[in-house]
Amino acid sequence: MMGGQNCHAEITFEDNVKWLARFRLFRTSSPPQEVRNYILQSEAMTMVYLQQNTCIPTPKLFDWASESDPENPLGVSYILMEKLEGRSLDWQAATLLQKEKVMQQLVNIYLEIERYPFELIGSLVSAGDIISLGGLADQSMFRVGKGPLGPFSSSFGGYKARLDSHLTMIATGEIDSFSPADTYIMHRLRQDLLGALFQEVSPGEQFFLKHPDDKGDHILVDDRFDIVGIIDWEWTQTVSKAEAFCSPCMMWPVAEFYDGSNELTSDELRLAEIFCERGREDLAIYVTEGRKVQRFLFALGTESSSLDMQSFPLIFVGLQRAFNHEDEKWEVWKSRALQKWKDDRKLLGLSALE
Repeated sequence: MMGGQNCHAEITFEDNVKWLARFRLFRTSSPPQEVRNYILQSEAMTMVYLQQNTCIPTPKLFDWASESDPENPLGVSYILMEKLEGRSLDWQAATLLQKEKVMQQLVNIYLEIERYPFELIGSLVSAGDIISLGGLADQSMFRVGKGPLGPFSSSFGGYKARLDSHLTMIATGEIDSFSPADTYIMHRLRQDLLGALFQEVSPGEQFFLKHPDDKGDHILVDDRFDIVGIIDWEWTQTVSKAEAFCSPCMMWPVAEFYDGSNELTSDELRLAEIFCERGREDLAIYVTEGRKVQRFLFALGTESSSLDMQSFPLIFVGLQRAFNHEDEKWEVWKSRALQKWKDDRKLLGLSALE
């Protein structure tokens, strides 16, 4: 089975026990080996942590090794794991009754995640025989010769460091070489919005594991739509509570979202209702008010390269609306932004190149 980032080979033993061998694909666009090794380690440690500490259904991990491990005879990174019997959830094709059943189980998983808070933002890594928090696993969160950024003790500090890193990489051409000045000022706008999203000082703030790609196919279900497993934990990090408990992107109204709308779908509203029915109005708020953090994070860093110039102004409008700013034409705001940040040397360099 070949995916966008991994190849999976099914192994069937003589007693009909089945495992999966997961190999990371390597391309010219792949991050450096140091980053690839770190992400693999983080994925393995996340699976181990979930197995040892929670009742969240995840594949059992049997073995793993990075490509640079001298004791790895294959010469490529791999993970050997249990093969769970189930199929990937197709949220859009599911009926209302099937969605209801999955959402009830998702709330159980969210409540289980809430039982295991962390004091830092970062990725799970191995420190000897201990699973601990390291820096951020995102490939753009690595500094040359210095390893990953973080971990961080506040949402404000963690997201600020991410934005600073992204701005540097945009300026050096590592992110979005097609329209870097536009991407740069959008990230500068997020710097201005950071204070409205997270308080600079938040004593006792807690952080929670979040699956990084919750578009639905990470959930395996059986024919009765019981969840048999959550898979693909690479890039997983601990994040703010607002990010951890907002609605999964599989529930978003994709076309309307890209057009700048921040209206919630009936699925998202139902998810919030289920939290309320469980007596967790405090978590329901993160769903009903989730567009703010979702808009802030959407097309951030390397993901900005996937936007075309037709989508850019509409995504900008959606970000404005999420933070209750008045609608403003992209070109009008861009002209003001270029004047506002006219002394930003990185932006000057990008504007000159364009």
